[in-house]
Amino acid sequence: MLGSTSFASLAQEEAKDVKAKGSALEVIEVTARKRIESVQTVPSSINAVTGENIQAMGVHTVEDLSKYVPGLEQPQLANHSRLSLRGVSSGDNQSFEQSVGTYVDGVYRGRMNQQRSGIFDMQRVEVLKGPQVTLYGNSSVGGAISMITNRPDVGDDLNGEFTVKYESEYEEAQILGGINIPVTDEFALRIAGKWRDQNKGAAFNNYTDQYEPYFKDYAFRIGAVWQPRDDLSLYLRHEQGTFEKFGETLAIYRHVNPDFTEFENSPLAPFGIGTGEMNTGNDDAIFNNGPSGNKNENEETMLEIVWNISENTSITSITAQSNYDYFHTLDVDMTPSDLISTSVPEDYEQFSQELRIDIVVNDQINLMAGFYYQDADFNTGFDSDFHLTQLGVPNFTRSNYLEQKTEQSAIFAQVDYQATDKLSLTLGVRYSDIEKTATQGLTLLNIDGTVDTRPAFPDGHPYAGLTPALLSYWGALKSVGAPHEFENMKREESHTMVQASASYFFTDTFMGYVNFADGAKAGGFDTLYEGPSSASPLGTSPGPSAGTPEDTQFEDEQVTAYEIGFKSDWDDMRLNVGVFYGTYDDLQTSIFNGSIGFNVGNAGKAIQKGIDVEFIWQATDDLSITANAEYLDFYYDKFEGAACSLTEVYKGEANEDGLCDWSGDNLPWIPKFSVFMAAEHLTEIMGNYEMSNTLIVNYKSEHTIDSSNEQGFLQDGYALVDYRLKLTPEDSDWHVALTVTNLLDKDYEIYITKIPLNTGAYANGMHQKARRINLEFGYSF
Repeated sequence: MLGSTSFASLAQEEAKDVKAKGSALEVIEVTARKRIESVQTVPSSINAVTGENIQAMGVHTVEDLSKYVPGLEQPQLANHSRLSLRGVSSGDNQSFEQSVGTYVDGVYRGRMNQQRSGIFDMQRVEVLKGPQVTLYGNSSVGGAISMITNRPDVGDDLNGEFTVKYESEYEEAQILGGINIPVTDEFALRIAGKWRDQNKGAAFNNYTDQYEPYFKDYAFRIGAVWQPRDDLSLYLRHEQGTFEKFGETLAIYRHVNPDFTEFENSPLAPFGIGTGEMNTGNDDAIFNNGPSGNKNENEETMLEIVWNISENTSITSITAQSNYDYFHTLDVDMTPSDLISTSVPEDYEQFSQELRIDIVVNDQINLMAGFYYQDADFNTGFDSDFHLTQLGVPNFTRSNYLEQKTEQSAIFAQVDYQATDKLSLTLGVRYSDIEKTATQGLTLLNIDGTVDTRPAFPDGHPYAGLTPALLSYWGALKSVGAPHEFENMKREESHTMVQASASYFFTDTFMGYVNFADGAKAGGFDTLYEGPSSASPLGTSPGPSAGTPEDTQFEDEQVTAYEIGFKSDWDDMRLNVGVFYGTYDDLQTSIFNGSIGFNVGNAGKAIQKGIDVEFIWQATDDLSITANAEYLDFYYDKFEGAACSLTEVYKGEANEDGLCDWSGDNLPWIPKFSVFMAAEHLTEIMGNYEMSNTLIVNYKSEHTIDSSNEQGFLQDGYALVDYRLKLTPEDSDWHVALTVTNLLDKDYEIYITKIPLNTGAYANGMHQKARRINLEFGYSF
């Protein structure tokens, strides 16, 4: 049976076929509230995907997963990825923690680079829509993604599976698999891994004479389960992986005048505008950061201990260490000339400890309480190399950097009260205390990364008192900031967050619910800060300034959200509907200003409202149909200091500071309608073979694809069609399959971005949008 919720498997502990009262549909069990329960009894919208379907449809990342979950988006942008759920995201700045918390086996991964090794060997992935501020906490004001890995199975026989895939369009080979090894009756191991090698990119680069970008990634996981007694279980998991992307990712898309007529005699014209090919690259002899691409190496170890003290009481401890190293380079001038290159280094270390107790007090009351601690060291930067001597301006490197240490602790509790046979009430509270200490700075270097010791121009010179780097930075680049280093900055916050719900079973198969959440996401320090918003270019008043340490900060954001809905089963159909409304105050935003920097800060207020619908129909014994849809209206109620789009500049909407009022505007990258539809048909052929035919349609309505919310370059609504044919012998453990993604070869854009220092010029991101045909062979034993 297909569908976002029907993709969810039963929890391993109770993997058995069960039926809902009065319904022919399978009961889906999830652990969204950190205990096993039917998805139809959880008072909130939940979508889930099984590991089987993750592997079958080639899901490697959350971006791939978003095709199957309406409202989930993760476009891969030029420097970062933007994870959003129901429109809530963190903007494009590495300083921000994600607004949608990601958890693997209960371990928090708040930074997207912790997910670069991808999704593999999963039992299931649960997408929890709406704020998850008590049991999950951290920064999960937009929702949470809970991933559950395949664990070793104590007492089972030696078993495993592996799959080999090959895709022809981008010449991609994959090997995935896992093996369960029973060592004793009490101890078992599971070893799993993946390897992916893509040799051909999405676009031809005339500079490098190859198709780019292309990818290589590999990862492995080893897990051990030990159950020395019936009441005690330990799960130790270690995982590490490497993800590499090679080559350029941007091509020149358009160059227009402010009225969106084509810009005649564009200096970019010789390099091909709108051709879908690239003509860009970096000379390694000039730029010290190497060719474009990125590399991420991550590692995570966790230990889970579950002790069932009695039939009604259990204690769970989850201890984890999670690290990654990341480096990203990009040629951003969009020409084969060596003008501007950027690089983003990051390293991150996180230790976390969660301890919780679950108590069944009596037939009516369940209590869960716990403690959480996290310590994280985050070091990052953003280096921009300007090789401008060919333009008669001194070259230099602008280097932003942030060294940040975060400590947070929290206590939380949740009470479930079964008031009557039909009415259930839940109240959860979490108190968090967060302290961040940081050093943030901006320095001007030589282009090779060494300290710039060139003297200032002498008295009498037109640029007297300016060093060559300052001349370029303040003059040629029209910058308003100034070199600085702010040390030993400290930010302390505490938040009390509340989540409450009520559910009422009108019948055995029809449940209505309401859900309320009030929470917050921590503020922090801006890596990309250069100077205060009150500063102005050289030669104007008040002129460039480094500002003060307080200017580097962005504030915490707060959410108040409501959801009301129902979940219903009858005979061979299921219909779940959730209507939601939320207000987000001081939403954290980061918008590229089209020059060389980003506007980072807090929008005044944003409004979120919409409806989620899930429909499943087991039409016959052999045919199942699923339709999931989301309508979302997410707009800024008040945002008066946004970076202007070209359209706004043309209309004269910029204020005296060059900023625009986005109050009433929708947020970028958010379609109002998103729809997922799937149909799966099973049939027996040739006497002893089962053939599965699956057709999937994913639709997104019109939306903007630029952080400046440019209305002149909207992506029209489009539908992507995928098809999968799988053949399995009834008396054997192997299968073959053919999977076609983007069956109709639909052309669409994921993002565009302004080209620095070329007003009206835009680049688009190269991505794998062409029709792809995957051949697959799998074997299990």
